[in-house]
Amino acid sequence: MDSWKEIATYLRRGERTVKRWETDRGLPIHRVPGGGRGSVYAYTPELAEWLKSSSVQELGSSGHEAEAGLQEPFDDARDTPPASPLLQDAGTSSKAGWLAAFAGLLLIGIAGAGLPFAVHRTAGHRFSAAIPALLTRSRPKHDAAAAPVVSDAEKRVARELYLQGRYEWNERTPGSLYRALDSFTQAIVHDPGYAQAYAGLADTYNLLREFSTMPESQAYPRAIAAATKAVELDDSLAEAHRALAFAEFYGNWDFVDAEREFRRAIQLNPNDPVARRWYANAFAVPGRFQESLDQINKAQELDPTSHATLSDKGIMLFQAGKREEGIALLKEVERTDPNFLSPHVYLMLASFELRDYPAYMDEGKKAAQISNDPMLREMIASAREGYMRDGERGLLKNLYSKQKDYYSAGKLWGTLLAKTCVMMGRKQEALQLLEEGYVHRESHVLFCLTHADLLTLKDEPRYKALVRKINFPAAPTDARGIVPALDKSPVRASTGSYP
Repeated sequence: MDSWKEIATYLRRGERTVKRWETDRGLPIHRVPGGGRGSVYAYTPELAEWLKSSSVQELGSSGHEAEAGLQEPFDDARDTPPASPLLQDAGTSSKAGWLAAFAGLLLIGIAGAGLPFAVHRTAGHRFSAAIPALLTRSRPKHDAAAAPVVSDAEKRVARELYLQGRYEWNERTPGSLYRALDSFTQAIVHDPGYAQAYAGLADTYNLLREFSTMPESQAYPRAIAAATKAVELDDSLAEAHRALAFAEFYGNWDFVDAEREFRRAIQLNPNDPVARRWYANAFAVPGRFQESLDQINKAQELDPTSHATLSDKGIMLFQAGKREEGIALLKEVERTDPNFLSPHVYLMLASFELRDYPAYMDEGKKAAQISNDPMLREMIASAREGYMRDGERGLLKNLYSKQKDYYSAGKLWGTLLAKTCVMMGRKQEALQLLEEGYVHRESHVLFCLTHADLLTLKDEPRYKALVRKINFPAAPTDARGIVPALDKSPVRASTGSYP
């Protein structure tokens, strides 16, 4: 929404009230640089999150502001809002109406996701369950007659915005990813049927939970909604299938469907290095290292200059037992691009596992600066203070205390605290954290299948029970028991398990 009028209509209030809410109550309003105070825009999901906060729920028409005469009444003659997007005529040719419907669908897709951090711990949450049937692939194929008419000029603008978004997406910084989000959204404004823009939107949400502080519980539902729409619009679009596969794997733990989607993406475009890298990362999680290294090597061949591919290969080599080779590759990427986040994060985790605490703290500090993550910054500072006081013992004690506080507040993955617990000999507490992570579907829990520290628990009955519940399937095979090449037809598994 790119005006006070539209924002006020969405909130069912007058413009003066909405402007006052920005000042008094933190309404999330953005401004175009250099555009003056009147050049504003807002994102529907952000407004929805703001509305759900307890302090805002008191702003109904019978609330205290209305009683005190401080709230501008809603002028039905001037500002009557449209009907719910889901109730609008499916045959509308209005671009604005179509976009309102899309915004509403994405909003419903994240309904129940809650606010940052605490949503990480929503019991048994499966993200795709929140996506309405209107966006699922079981929906009838897109009706071209119902789509808005888009001129060639609008399509050209949309294409330029899409390419701009891809450029920003490839930069992989918090700022660039939000700029990419804006570019892809604007591309959809100009061409609502542009499948690639939806795929770009999905790709961006998939990365925002890694390169910014956006919680996975917000990122993955939005990625699934956008990717599903892209597949609906163009089932032959490889990047749509790869984005859906990524979110299905880490967000829904639907490993069978994720592998099917990855294979579909690679079949459609064998020369897509991103699909091969994401597949490699996903299926290195259960320890399918040789297959994953083969795919990451193919991704490197397709795009030798990709720092993301080289970084992922580095940590994959480390986890596969080729530690020196992995560390060397990560340091090379770090030297080449000091502001790229991934090698710092991977070196931080690897150094912690190797008990190289000075390197752990140095890399953690750099990662916190690049990602602008105050929580990581505080944890590293606390760890450093403990290390200076009492070496490893002091570091672990301080780190445990800080991580425990953040975990109790719902702001930290339990898996990270579990790794610290293992190093302190608190095995039962570590197992409890992993079990809680499983209940709340923390994607990091999957790393207990490969991370060396967590694998020290593998003989514990509770660990064995956890692995059985995760139920990561074996590699798919054909009738001869052979794992098919990714470039071939994807394996079909309609029963929810591999044949």
